[in-house]
Amino acid sequence: MIKKDVQPQNSLSRGASSTSSKPLPSSKGTMVGFQKHLIQMMTTLTANESNLRIISVVGMGGIGKTTLATNVFNKPLVLEHFHLRAWVTISKECNKKEILLGLLLQISNGYGNVKEMNDEEETLGDKLYKELFGRKYLIVMDDMWDIKAWELVKRFLPDNNNGSRIMVTTRLLKLAEDFGSCSPYQLNFLDEAQSWDLLREKVFAEGRCPVELEVIGKSIAKKCRGLPLALVVIGGLLAKSKTKEHWKYVEEDVTSEVNNEDDEFCMKILWLSYIHLPIYIKPCYLYFAVFPEDHIIKVSRLVRLWVAEGFIRKCRHKSMEETGEEYLEDLIHRNLILVNTRWVTGEVRTCRIHDLLSDLCRREAQKDNFVLTANLNIVTHTKITPRLSINSGKWKQKNLTPYRPPVPTRSFVSFSKGDSTDYTARRFPLLRLFDVVDEYPKDEILQLINSRYVSCMGSMSMPSSISQLWSLQTLVVYGELILPSEIWHMPQLRHVEGRFIVLSDPLPDNVHKIILLENLQTLSKVKDFKCSEAVMKKIPNLKKLEIICGTIGSNRLSNLGLLHKLEQLNLELITGTRCGGGIVFPSSLKELTLTECKIPWEHMSTVGSLPNLEVLSLRRNAAVGQKWISKEGEFARLKSLWIHKCELEIWEADDTHFPCLEIIHLGYLNLKEIPSDLAAILPLRGINLDHNTNNSLLASANKILEERENLGYDVFRVLNFTLGRIRIWVKRGIDLVVGGGGGGDPYAVITMADQVLKARVVTNDVNPEWYEDLIIYPRYHDHQVSLTVYGHNKSRNVDEKMGEAEFDIGPLIEVAKMNPNGLTNDTIITRIPPASSNCLAEESFIFWKDGNVTQDMRLRLKNIERGQVEIQLRWLDD
Repeated sequence: MIKKDVQPQNSLSRGASSTSSKPLPSSKGTMVGFQKHLIQMMTTLTANESNLRIISVVGMGGIGKTTLATNVFNKPLVLEHFHLRAWVTISKECNKKEILLGLLLQISNGYGNVKEMNDEEETLGDKLYKELFGRKYLIVMDDMWDIKAWELVKRFLPDNNNGSRIMVTTRLLKLAEDFGSCSPYQLNFLDEAQSWDLLREKVFAEGRCPVELEVIGKSIAKKCRGLPLALVVIGGLLAKSKTKEHWKYVEEDVTSEVNNEDDEFCMKILWLSYIHLPIYIKPCYLYFAVFPEDHIIKVSRLVRLWVAEGFIRKCRHKSMEETGEEYLEDLIHRNLILVNTRWVTGEVRTCRIHDLLSDLCRREAQKDNFVLTANLNIVTHTKITPRLSINSGKWKQKNLTPYRPPVPTRSFVSFSKGDSTDYTARRFPLLRLFDVVDEYPKDEILQLINSRYVSCMGSMSMPSSISQLWSLQTLVVYGELILPSEIWHMPQLRHVEGRFIVLSDPLPDNVHKIILLENLQTLSKVKDFKCSEAVMKKIPNLKKLEIICGTIGSNRLSNLGLLHKLEQLNLELITGTRCGGGIVFPSSLKELTLTECKIPWEHMSTVGSLPNLEVLSLRRNAAVGQKWISKEGEFARLKSLWIHKCELEIWEADDTHFPCLEIIHLGYLNLKEIPSDLAAILPLRGINLDHNTNNSLLASANKILEERENLGYDVFRVLNFTLGRIRIWVKRGIDLVVGGGGGGDPYAVITMADQVLKARVVTNDVNPEWYEDLIIYPRYHDHQVSLTVYGHNKSRNVDEKMGEAEFDIGPLIEVAKMNPNGLTNDTIITRIPPASSNCLAEESFIFWKDGNVTQDMRLRLKNIERGQVEIQLRWLDD
């Protein structure tokens, strides 16, 4: 942003009840990062368009909206262009009279004592209108929180048809869009280079940083996560002492240092965004305190947790999940939560929270005893709290229940693999939400009679007594899940997920009492699911269904058409039978994944005619035959098309067949050419190809790219890479070296080419349990991956290497290419012995597990006295 943070008004007082209006703001310094916005805004302000236009600037608190507006406001070109300028800062509890008085004070030469006037609002409004009438004016309404402020004064701001402008700054995207004169200028975070430029300019007036401080300075700038306010505040702190020791101290915990500087100046600005939240959304925001810092949060999981906690209000025409997604969008539009990824259909897939806002969230949550976030390596007991989140550490010998009767904790979430001999159900018998990354015995789960949400790891066979969990809404088990017939008598169920689910048929209903699972929305992933008409009628509102079937007829897949609310269907056949007309797809489908279904390409019109289909994935011989001729009128709304390991050599289509297509993924095909007419599809923005793509297919993709350039369309990307992903499960370290050449708080770093992934830090443990999933994307023929263990040495305040190892993912990829689908679970496919050419500490097995090619490894660390690391690789075939 700027060298010197300029605040036209007192930012800390404007969250009170008054609207401030002070002398016109001034600015000094240069802009960093937002020069493009400044130029665009200057162009819009001084354009020849004569009608009154409203320009809005939106972004997170501290992103630099006021700074940008101030710089624009004081540009000489703006000074010359407008006859009158006025600046008013709006509070949430805006007062019409104060706004009018503030504007009159700045633009009127004849009303020096205007604040002492007792005129009525209408009189002041009339005077303002007369002062502005016929003159070209610029008015800035800074920090707008509600459309109400605009509605109070807009009739007193005349459209003189002479190019007058109004500029609004706000943290609320929806509010910025409501003004509608032009698209809002949305300010994003600075990148790493811009962050360092701003920090350097703040600390060193001449812009030159000593060489010995540059590495530390760049690290501090990076930890500010692109927020200009944090960079400016931390820059002021660094400027007080330019010693390496002081900078290293600040680098240890940048977030805390930012929040402690200048009486928590930064936190007070961000706090305004929280305090102005509607009362019904505040619990949803505070709930982000449950998650560890930097955690990528899956939206489906988050919303289900909100529902189980009772945060979501019921709405007659919407499910609670839909309402929860709207709450999340509201938090995103308020710039409190960040979008990490979106589905191609537009919905938010994963989200995250900025470090400073996360710190704010934790403070408010713990202050109100809303949630307690604990580290079991440090905490030995806790106070009474309704929600407990364990971010790290082991359960062993930890006393978390000093009170009698037992602590009335209702929600327990753990991101740490605990001690399996010490169970939570015994500690917190009143739990209604239980979410852990650990195996958990079914007998303990069955004690959680108040539970609405249960999620754990490991295979599990549930007895008939599961029906005693009468409040259960969500059941997630990351393993095989065997469910009895009694599950069909649990009408509160909303989501049931397992790696594989064996589901018993429902018992016959009593003629006087027919039980429907009207709330059930998710059922995934069911083996040999019998889609009888009676079963379909029991789950009328199902939205997501994933099933694995032996044959079409015996599983009665024609009855799928009875699921009129179904939006996502993942269907996998395992018998190798070619599909005819035995499947009926509901017209409500938005996403369809077919695996091994062997539908002839000429029958693909069955799928293409689905009116709402947006995502289609065809995997492992889902479609068979050498030629696909797509017909006009099909796939009218399709946005994403995946074709992977299918029989296809010729594809004929034109741009009228896929008018909405945005992404094409093609992998492991004999296809020679992509239809050239697809170049004319306006929304198309990417073609992804696997690394084994033949040259002719790659050439046709590049030809489409050239044709789009010639047509003047947006240029899209052609990516040539492996379509699969490899999940690296970093389990634990064994007998690591601490002290001397090693650190005290170990963490692991995975590196492959330009991909660098980091497992979390475990405090003071030579046998750390990370149990963290990391995803890598293998490209071309680069199959070498390195693992390095570091430890943070607190006494020396440095990160020291505790050993390293390399491993080859080539064998795993080769086995995955063999497509060993259908093998018995845990079948060993190949063995790799330890050798001088690898870092294996013992024999490594590649085996078939739960539908994926999997490899276990124990790596011995090199260049260190001792130490090993256990990992597991899993090929994710998509």
